[in-house]
Formats: sequence, C-alpha cells, structure tokens
Amino acid sequence: MVKKRYIFSFVAALIIIAVTLLIIGESNQNKQKSINIDLYYFNEENTALASENRNIEYEDKDELVNIVLEKLLQGPSDSKNKPLFNTDVQIQSVIQDRKNVTVDFSENYLTKDDSRDSLTVYAIVKSLCQLKTVDRVKVTVDGNEIISSDGTTLGFISNDDMDFESDSTTKDSTVLTLYFADKNTDKLISEKRTITITDTVPTEQYVVNELIKGTQYSDMARNIISSDTVLISAQTTDNTCFVNFKSGFIEKNAKDDTNNELVIYSIVNSLCELKDVNFVQFLIDGKKTEKFGNINFTDFFIKNTDIIK
Repeated sequence: MVKKRYIFSFVAALIIIAVTLLIIGESNQNKQKSINIDLYYFNEENTALASENRNIEYEDKDELVNIVLEKLLQGPSDSKNKPLFNTDVQIQSVIQDRKNVTVDFSENYLTKDDSRDSLTVYAIVKSLCQLKTVDRVKVTVDGNEIISSDGTTLGFISNDDMDFESDSTTKDSTVLTLYFADKNTDKLISEKRTITITDTVPTEQYVVNELIKGTQYSDMARNIISSDTVLISAQTTDNTCFVNFKSGFIEKNAKDDTNNELVIYSIVNSLCELKDVNFVQFLIDGKKTEKFGNINFTDFFIKNTDIIK
C-alpha cells in the first residue's frame, strides 16, 4: 500500500513538473523580443534625411517590416525632425518575396516635389534594409512605380544603391527671375524671388515649382499655371532643359491661344534666365506630346522677349 502511494506521488510530481515546463515554454514563446535600429525621417529643414535610434519590440520576426513602416508613418519622436508623410497617407499592401519587400501607399503619398517623394523612398529603404529579413525595397503608389527627379523609375533599391549621405546636403540662397502673367495685359512680367536651394535638387526644378506656387505680387500679376500641376523632373543636358510633367498638365493648363502662349513662355523664359539653359523641351510622363492647344509641343522652345511687358 505504501509502495502504491509512493508511485502515485511520483507520477503526480512528474505531471506537475511537465505542466510547469509547458507554461514556462509558452510564456517564453510569447515573450516580446526587441531590436535596435535607426529610423529615417526628414531633417529640420526638410532637405535631407535624419536618423533616430529606436528600440522596437516584436513577437514574431515576420511582423518587423510592418512595425517599422508603422513607426515611419507615426513620425519622428525628436521634435527637430520632420515626418515623411502627410497625416492621411495609408499603407495599402506589403508584399515580401524572400528578402524583397514591395510597399504600396495610397495616392496622397505623392507631393508636388518629386525630389521629396524620392527622398521618402530612400528613408523607407534605409530603415527597412537594417532588418536581416530585407535586402531590397520597392515603393509604389496605387500600384504604380515612383519616378525620380531625373525621370527614371525607382524599382527595387538596396542600401548599397544609395550613394548619398544624409548630412552632406549643402544649402545656398539664390535669386530667381520668374515670369507671371501681367494683370492688365496679355504679356508676362518678371518677379525676382530669393529662395534657399540645396545641392540635391536641380535649380530648374525650383524654378518650375515656384511658378506653380504662384506670384507673390497679386496686385500686379496673376498666376498662369494651375496650382495642382505636378512636376516630375526638370533637368538640363547640353543647354537643353527637359521639363517633365505628370499627365494632366495639358488638361489643367491648356485653354485659349493667348493663355497657352503665356503658360509656355512663363516656364521657358523663367528657365532661360538660368545661365546653362538655352532651350526647353516639354515632356508628359517622360514622352513628347504633339500639341498644347494649337502650339506644337514637340518643338524646342527658346526665350521669347516679345511676350515680356
């Protein structure tokens, strides 16, 4: 009888030990792990990237990509740094194929500054490629790949593909001569504007974006380019500036003949004020388009002084 009691007690003890080990095992399995990485946002001037070291907790390594993306969406913790996205930007999908990650964002990811959009891509790539499960990243918007400031398509990018330093941007002030429509005539009038430029963005792009922003002297001039016009890139090669607009430029800006001439030469004359620009070639989504109203849009344009008041 004593022997049976001994065996029963021994078995009961084994059961208790087994249950305890099982509970400890499950507890350890569910215990959160952590990783220390740098997340990238814009610097205080919105001209380059700035890193913030973060400790990120996770339970499953497969969650890490989504967690990092959510942290980027939430914005920086350092008040000196600036967020990458507008507050209403959403992640529509995240697809991981081995170590290649494709992130698709909602349409409002895109701004009117193509260089900023590209820099946001680099911030995402630099943040995600610190994970051991990620080698390359592609960012899309509504399923469409992003076009860089030089007109090329940004596909999959690795950390090694980016040859810039986040703190290497230099800034300088420059005076632009911009041409807007005169309020009282069918002519253009000039406006001097001092802006801060960086060495990461072509000056030509600043010129066109300032024209899109509009005149600072509304008592004398009126805006001639639609404010929702989107510039993809503006860059000069062999004294010819190639200005690449997103589709919709013609529909938003082409009206009557007088207006159309003012739109074209507002851009052409402003760009030709730059020392290296003698000709302007217009592109829509990287391709030549035949007509802007009744104007032959495939031509190279030169400065037109007759239209200046």
